[in-house]
Amino acid sequence: MQKTAVDLNCDMGESFGRYKLGLDEEVIKLISSANVGCGFHGGDPHVMRDTVALAKEHGVGVGAHPGLPDLLGFGRREMKVTPEEVKDYFIYQTGALKAFVEVAGMKLQHVKMHGALDTMARADEELAGAMCEATREISPDLIWLAHSGMLTGEIARNTGLKVVQEVYADRAYNADKTLVSRKLPGAVLKDPKEIGARIKQLMESGTITTIDGKTLELEFDSICVHGDTPGALEMIRTIRGILDDHNVAVKPMAEFI
Repeated sequence: MQKTAVDLNCDMGESFGRYKLGLDEEVIKLISSANVGCGFHGGDPHVMRDTVALAKEHGVGVGAHPGLPDLLGFGRREMKVTPEEVKDYFIYQTGALKAFVEVAGMKLQHVKMHGALDTMARADEELAGAMCEATREISPDLIWLAHSGMLTGEIARNTGLKVVQEVYADRAYNADKTLVSRKLPGAVLKDPKEIGARIKQLMESGTITTIDGKTLELEFDSICVHGDTPGALEMIRTIRGILDDHNVAVKPMAEFI
């Protein structure tokens, strides 16, 4: 079925103190939803406030992007934690961002796991369930943003959350719908023409080509991009151009789900 609208989401607000990451001020003008770092893997209170203000200025939906307490490893290193600990991490981080969003006169739209938390959730249903429970307890209206085809989306639905599935524009896929590890060559796509061809294929057939040449069908209502990928602005503009060519509007996920 031809889509009339999709969400374009991006991880943002991950700078910390004097250290700047990504092109938030430029990218925010091209996306519809922002996944905002909440201080554990990146971001700090000032960055959170500034990112929320940017999102409000440009009509962008705001989501929490909780990670593991690992600033040095940017939340990409797995940790041995209990479901109870993960639940508290989620409530702590999402609650903090929710406060900044509400002070700005907005409503928190969604939650998306960051980095190693996502990998851990796929391997441990208890951890995934704890994160979903924390999200629902904060607000049952929050949307759970999940990788397309992953069990975490089903767990979120069973917890009572509304789920939006996403496809990554700039990451290579394995045949089992997981992302290729960043440790491997070819894991991150950097060529705007290649990314444009992927999005064109996705919009016309609902499929992408895996790193080993297989055709993979993916359900989605959101496309994820990264503002710290080399050539990010050209990449995102290319994606917007493909969506325009297919008469697909870019809107925050809460507006059409």
